[in-house]
Amino acid sequence: MSLIASTPANNSLLSSGMESERTLYPYVTGTSVIGIKYKDGILMAADMGGSYGSTLRYKSVERLKSIGKHSLLGASGEISDFQEILRYLDELILYDNMWDDGNSLGPKEVHNYLTRVMYNRRNKFNPLWNSLVLGGVKNGQKYLGMVSMIGVHFEDNHVATGFGNHLARPILRDEWHENMSFEDAVKLLEKCMRVLLYRDRSAINKLQIAKITEEEVTISQPYSLKTFWGYSAFQNPTKGAEGSW
Repeated sequence: MSLIASTPANNSLLSSGMESERTLYPYVTGTSVIGIKYKDGILMAADMGGSYGSTLRYKSVERLKSIGKHSLLGASGEISDFQEILRYLDELILYDNMWDDGNSLGPKEVHNYLTRVMYNRRNKFNPLWNSLVLGGVKNGQKYLGMVSMIGVHFEDNHVATGFGNHLARPILRDEWHENMSFEDAVKLLEKCMRVLLYRDRSAINKLQIAKITEEEVTISQPYSLKTFWGYSAFQNPTKGAEGSW
């Protein structure tokens, strides 16, 4: 007897390994996603680049999506696998709405569902090649978590994927605080995205910032950051390095 409830979302999940080709290696990928809590809700930032190997092939890939009434999802990694995850979530939200009982899935429930999906696929040796950031607000409670492609997951006040784990989170640990205003939180995210733009070859200067509060979800229009490329380290990056060309 199956221990997994028979829902449309789960049925498609359990059969997906037979219907689709395995992702043996990612082809078109997106880079870092950063998420933080602020005074009124959750903010996320991601650029819009889609890299085909080391080639920046696509420059208008949206990687921030609203999920149901209370959740916001950001993804790095394989874009086609992210689209598959969105199909799973569409079925999950539809199934939840069909009950018409006045309740709706909150961000914690959606995050738990994603951890099971990612771990399930990992155990089939057919992983969804993504790292996901899931945030939201329900009943006044802010929630922010992430899950990796093998099902590793946690909650925190700020999270990041990809290079953001190494380059952005040290900045967030130093400068983030719980009662940040919307304006200060956006400035902090932009600072992190600017550092990633300087240091991550897959990042592009075209990003979106998404906001979710108790009342609404808003995803900004794409925009660019002001940058300065005249630093001496950029002019002569191998100066003083042993064995440099």
